[in-house]
Amino acid sequence: MKTVANYFGFLSVLACAAQAQTGIETLVVTGERANDSAVGAQLLDVTELQPGSRADAAEILQGINGVQADSRSNYAQDTHITLRGFGARSAFGVRGLDLHIDGIPLSMPDGQGQFSGAVLDGVTKISVLTGSVAALYGNGAGGVINLQTSAPQANRVAVDTTADEDGLARYHALGEFRDANLGVRIQASKLNADGNRPHASAEREQLGAQVYYTLDNGVQTQYRFDKEDAPLLQDPLGLTQLQWLADPYQMNSSADFFNTRKSISHQQHAFSLRQEQGDERWQIALWQGERGIQQFLAQRGDALANSGGVVDLSRQFSGGNGNYTWDFNLAKQAMSFTLGGEWSAMNDARKGFVNDAGVAGDLRRNELGQADNRDAYALLQWQATPQWRWLLGVRQSHIALQVDDYFIIPTKNADDSGDKTFNRSSQTLSTRYQINDSFSVHAAVGNGFETPTLTEMAYTNGDKGFNNSLDAAANRQQEIGMDYQHKDFALTLTAFNIETRDELVVDQSINGRTTYLNAAGTERKGVEFNGTYQLTEHFDARIALNYLDATYTQGQFKSLQLPGIAKLNHYAQLNLSPFANELLKFGLSSVHRAQVAASDNNQINAPAYDTLDFSASGKIDLGVQADWWIKLANLTDENHVGSVIVNQTNGRSFESASGRNLSAGVRFGYEF
Repeated sequence: MKTVANYFGFLSVLACAAQAQTGIETLVVTGERANDSAVGAQLLDVTELQPGSRADAAEILQGINGVQADSRSNYAQDTHITLRGFGARSAFGVRGLDLHIDGIPLSMPDGQGQFSGAVLDGVTKISVLTGSVAALYGNGAGGVINLQTSAPQANRVAVDTTADEDGLARYHALGEFRDANLGVRIQASKLNADGNRPHASAEREQLGAQVYYTLDNGVQTQYRFDKEDAPLLQDPLGLTQLQWLADPYQMNSSADFFNTRKSISHQQHAFSLRQEQGDERWQIALWQGERGIQQFLAQRGDALANSGGVVDLSRQFSGGNGNYTWDFNLAKQAMSFTLGGEWSAMNDARKGFVNDAGVAGDLRRNELGQADNRDAYALLQWQATPQWRWLLGVRQSHIALQVDDYFIIPTKNADDSGDKTFNRSSQTLSTRYQINDSFSVHAAVGNGFETPTLTEMAYTNGDKGFNNSLDAAANRQQEIGMDYQHKDFALTLTAFNIETRDELVVDQSINGRTTYLNAAGTERKGVEFNGTYQLTEHFDARIALNYLDATYTQGQFKSLQLPGIAKLNHYAQLNLSPFANELLKFGLSSVHRAQVAASDNNQINAPAYDTLDFSASGKIDLGVQADWWIKLANLTDENHVGSVIVNQTNGRSFESASGRNLSAGVRFGYEF
């Protein structure tokens, strides 16, 4: 993992570097910034990853400092992702983080998001930003993850397929076209999986298209389209600790009786314009999409005051952002000023029905949820001396959440309508001092916030509807670190502290329905270390070590660990290329994950585990290029919990990871 002093800016549109004519490398509100910003981000090239099916975002997020990406072995629930502990409370989807692909937001205006709607095969780089600078992304930005693709450089077609011992079969086709200023990519994939447990099969189809065009005046344009259709994603549900110890791959009787499952239909369009030449630059992006979900929960939900055991959701969302950047000199020192704004909105038409043993029955819920987000931000960067640079940023956010209830029965089912508005600001101050060509130190302070999502405000205990008592969590962050890069190796060491008041945590989770509350206070303190080393042209290594102590500081759980977060999360990888080329390559990677508390009282813990994966891959070009790979995951066949469901009231908190698993893939491509 190459840790560089890179920023990708607020609500990025395209992932490309821009150079200011005044000589300062700037963090602009959109786009991937160049080297030497005030505080380092992380940039990982996917060629450094072990090969795999690319069916789960957790697969490409391993070994990145601050990131805990847990594969749930359950396609009905999105990958569980946390950054420095933010997002750990999520029972489904991703919370507390800002997700992007090619800079286009995949997170909704209320802070919830997921990667499942995007084709991951074309991703070439992964940018991750943590700390107080990430908080400048606004609501829920405990960290920012941006998956990047690159414009096609040649005309080619390719087909590939992957399979594994859990019954996964995935097929992918790609077509790329390049002609002068125009680049086009179209790709499609189909996945079928049996899963590692009964009632865990999945069917999913994806389609993606990107069009890149550069106008004669230098303005860059991009259109992006992503579509997902998943008609059947079975949910095997979690297991209790005793069930998992007896048989981690056993059937959950509730999953079978209620036929728990999900279907998804998703599509998103995005269009962007950018002028990155000269001392005055601008960027604009617009996006629109819709998402439909039907989910059968493990409950009947037949009481009138209950909202049902079948969720039927139809979502419309849209948004846009833009900014203007001016580079100038002040007292012969380079400065850069950015001013921008963003708006986004979504409407959720949500119904609930009785789950009659896997069949949707009578109506129990009918409401419209709305979220609206409007932000303005400013950023000033100053190259004070050739060695010293500073960054000062501020963002003002307005988030409005509202639910209108249309299922009201006098004396039997009350009006659950409600609304709440949040006006919050985020600030950061960061600096970097370049001691010499190889060694630099950095520091940052700032604060941010996170509102509850529309889904999290939908329930209160006792089926009382909109949870108007929930407030936004506010955090204060500090970090300090050092970077060393010299010839064939790079090292980064960072220490941080995050104090949060009104932390959003799970109150209880019963049969797929989760309620939330504001905890009195929490603290996260940790140390992150990573390094890369190119020993020879045949051999390279990378390592990421993470220590994170996340505890409650007030209330009944004071001094206990926040659930869903491992105190130790380490990754190491060795790569061997016998011929110093892509003809043949071997990889060995290891993960150590400390125990993870499943509940606030810390009485149930998923045990620590160590896994080891081995891979072999190669490329042969005989007119038609053939790429192949073989991977043996979990070599020691260790039984371990891949993810926990936080505060699952029935105790079914454990989601089993796969044992020893052999997978393989092959791709054939032709360039013309």
